[in-house]
Order: sequence, then structure tokens, then C-alpha cells
Amino acid sequence: MRRRAFLRGIGAVAGATLAPLAWAEDKPGRWLCAETSNFVFYSTLSEDKLRAEANALESFHKLLSTLLPKKQRSQLKLPVYLTASDRDFWATAPDFKDSQVGGFYSATTEQIRAVSNSQRGVPRQRDMPKHIRVDDTRVVLFHEYAHHFVRANSDRSYPSWYHEGFAEFISTVEFKDKGAEIGKYTYGRASSLVTNKWLSLETVLTKNPFQLEGDDVTQFYAQAWLMTHVIFEQPERTKGFNRYIDALQAGGDTLTSFAPSFGISIADFEKLLREYRNKSVPYWTIPTIKPEAQDIPTQRLGASADELLMPVGYLRNTPSRKKASDTVNIVREQARKFPGDPFGMRASALAEVWYGDLEEARKQIDALKKIDARTAETEHLNGLCDLRAAQVDEKEDLYKRAQGAFGRAYNLDKTRASSMFRYVECGLGATGEINENLLNALLGAYDLAPQVQSIAITTASALMQNKRFGEAVTILRPLAADPHGEGYASAARDMMAAANAEEEMQMSFFGSATIEDED
Repeated sequence: MRRRAFLRGIGAVAGATLAPLAWAEDKPGRWLCAETSNFVFYSTLSEDKLRAEANALESFHKLLSTLLPKKQRSQLKLPVYLTASDRDFWATAPDFKDSQVGGFYSATTEQIRAVSNSQRGVPRQRDMPKHIRVDDTRVVLFHEYAHHFVRANSDRSYPSWYHEGFAEFISTVEFKDKGAEIGKYTYGRASSLVTNKWLSLETVLTKNPFQLEGDDVTQFYAQAWLMTHVIFEQPERTKGFNRYIDALQAGGDTLTSFAPSFGISIADFEKLLREYRNKSVPYWTIPTIKPEAQDIPTQRLGASADELLMPVGYLRNTPSRKKASDTVNIVREQARKFPGDPFGMRASALAEVWYGDLEEARKQIDALKKIDARTAETEHLNGLCDLRAAQVDEKEDLYKRAQGAFGRAYNLDKTRASSMFRYVECGLGATGEINENLLNALLGAYDLAPQVQSIAITTASALMQNKRFGEAVTILRPLAADPHGEGYASAARDMMAAANAEEEMQMSFFGSATIEDED
């Protein structure tokens, strides 16, 4: 889809698109920022390590672009946080405090980000045989970015095993001077295939890992990796896979479509997998993909970011009040140490907008606007404060004022899908109707951030109300099969059935600017 023009009647704000956040420069802190063609990195690693990881991820992006080409891509750059300590990692992911998670990816209404914890990547690649890839934090980051990239660049519906199998398969790539080496395995996946109880192929074909428990979860990932490896090994199997996906797009069943597509029964394919597991699994080199080696400039962020950057990232995901309470207190305490600092003031205002007192938030934002008015982030906060107040008081003038702020935020930064989405929420709050202008804004938000489930499903719902059923199905199809979709996937399946039947329906808005009081 092409982005549509919207915001009629709102003049563009002069000036170039600004960086995601502005920082105080008088007191440099410990966080570095580096911007590349496709990413914005925030890191407490050394400059050399930051550049190495940035170049590696750009190389990975080039690989994915080669395997899955698309003429038009989103302008959105993915923020990537590279932490050097458990403390920083847990500050933005307190739910992982008792786990061994090395990184994660999240795409929510207010932000999309990937976070990596280098403390979980102790083994070194140079200590490994050349056919084995160490399961370090770079592999985790590559796995998560593969999901992000596929969701942004494909409107096809893939079964859960391939969602995870492809991400596992491609995440172990190594970039050498002779090219990109793909298809290597990690000790963890190999061990699962050898020692764990084998899942039936019917289970792998029909389930997703979130429906399994214990060792079955890790076994699912291992077998999904092996199945993907087998498919990539021979062109005929790749053609069979493409026929299989075409059959699923046409409404075929994951089990009954298998044999006609691959030309082999499920039982015989499972036998093939077991035999393949027992031989020396190959890896391949793509000579056209060379490692990136850019001398990426870095900027040191202000000291206010030291203890605020990661907690603010957690609050942007809008957890429940109960979950957020400790982080809100941390943000308030730390922000007080930096009076007059734009980032500290924004952090404090964000905590109040979502979890505190809206009158106090308004005071803080008005003070912030006097020194930091012309940034997209400040305007977005300005809009959020009025939007949440309007939802309490049901005042049309507050909805309109909030809508103006979101419009200015978008004009300052044309990649702010969240501001476009909130612009629509304000319009619906004021009039209760989805007009052409709001629909175009939704389509623009979706074009930028198709990974965000609330944006995707709301856009599809609006299209269905306007009887644009084919476009709605295109949006719903990958969401309906997303193993990470939770309730959104189920809703998308119901909506897709209705869209295929061209049933009229009223639009539903998902992802409203509200906060859960309880878990």
C-alpha cells in the first residue's frame, strides 16, 4: 500500500525531521547513540562494540532484503537497545528478572523496539567449530529482527512452525569476507533434536510454541529449524513449500495440503527429517552478501538518560498500573535530579500522563513546551495528555486539541506511526465516525508499522466498514497466523472470515490510550 495524504487543514511545521529524542549535552552520560540506514542504536557498550553490532545488523538487513525483496519499504527505523548489564536490561524488562532471556522484541501502539543484553552472550564464536554458531545475544537479536522484517515486508500467511523455523534458520548467519554463511546450527537446537522427545509432525504443523509446555517448547523450535533447513537444501522442496503456502492462502488445511504440495506424505517427511538429523547438516555461503564495515558516528547522550532511558522504555509499553508502579516511582525520583533537562522533563511527564495526575502532567508539559516545543516527542506527549483527559471528561474540544498536537508531531517526524494512530483515535472520539481523512491516516500508520497488531487490526476493521474487503483480508491474513498474536490473532481470523464473506460490520478501535487498573 502507498501512504495516503492526510491531516487536511493542518500546515506542515518547517524544519527537517528530528532525531527520536533530544538530549542535554552539558552533562554527558554513559549511553551512546548511533544511527544507521535502518536502525537507531542506544548502547552502553564500547564504541567499537556498538559499531560492530550496528554493522552486523545492517548486514543482516541486507541479507533479508535479498531473500525477501520488496520495492517499497517502511521509512521507520527500528530502535535497538544494547545493554551491558543485567541492571539496565531489567529496568526495561522487569518481567524477565528471574529468567535467562538474552533479548526481546516488542511492537506496541506506542513503540517498536528490540532490546539485547550482552551479559547473556558469554560464549565466543572463535571458540566454536566452523559449522556451529554460538547461541549468543546477536543470534537472539537476528531472530527477533527476522520476525520484524517479515511482518513488514510480506502479506502472506505463514504457519507457526515456519515463522519460528525461518527466524531460527537465518539467525545463525555469519558474515565473512567470502560471503554470508547460512544454515549453521547451535548446540542448543542440536541437543534438543538428539536428546528430547520428538514431537509428532502433526503437532508441529498445527500448533504454535505458546500452546506447548516444558521441553516441548524448545523441541518445537528445534524441529521447526530442521524443517526449514530441509526445505532450503533442495530447490524442489522450496517449490513444494511455495505450493504449500499458496494452498494455505487459498484456505487449505495445514495437514491435508501438505502431501499434495510437497509430493510426500507427512509420515515419509517425518522419516526424512529424522534421517537428515543424523547426517552432517550442511551450511551454505551467499557470496553476494558481504559484511558491512561502516565507520558509524556515535553521540553520547546526556546524563539524564543514565537512569531514565530504560525505565521510560518500559512505561511506553503501557503495562498495568500494578506492574508499572515501581518503575513510575523510579522515573519520578530520577527526573527530579535533572530540573530543566528536556529528556528528564519528558520522562516525568510521560509517567504522569499514563500513571499519575493529568493536571500535573499538563503543568509539566506546558513547562516543557517553553524550552522544547519543536520536537515530535513533546508534541506527542502533549496530545496524549489531552486525549486521556478527553476520555475522562468526554469533551470534544479536548479531542480536537489533542488531534492538533498529534498532527504536529507527525509533521515533525513523518515516521511516527503512533501519532498518526492517535490522531485517528481523537477524530473518532470527537465525532464517532471514520471519514476518508481518518481512514487515510490509518492506512499511513499501517504502512509505517504493520508489525503493530493494534494498528493492523484497526485498519482492517475500518476498511471492512467501508466495504473494502479485499484490502482488509490482505492486512488480516498474516496477523491471523501470527503465533505471537494472542487475542489479536483470534480476532483477525474471525474478521477475515467475515471479510471473505463480504459481511458488513461496524469499525472497532483496538489499542486505545487507556491503562489497565489490574493484571
